[in-house]
Amino acid sequence: MFLSRKGYMPKQEKTDREKMIARIARIEGQLRGIRRMVEGESECLSVITQISAVREAVAMLGVALLKNDIACKWDGKQKISESYLKSLFRMK
Repeated sequence: MFLSRKGYMPKQEKTDREKMIARIARIEGQLRGIRRMVEGESECLSVITQISAVREAVAMLGVALLKNDIACKWDGKQKISESYLKSLFRMK
């Protein structure tokens, strides 16, 4: 890599796969936090709020995965309906 005029290397953009892996790592961290909340006998409503956040994060992970076509390589023969996708992720 070459140095820029300012003398430092420009930050590289993360690939879609790296972004997906980072998103999964955040979800894992959220789940560990929920476990600590339960172990620490946190208020039920706080735990439920965090569970809801994880559920939404997982749903958005699935949407991003399909949108960016990282792991789901479709050959054009199989069509996926929008209603089916929404039912997978229980979205409105």
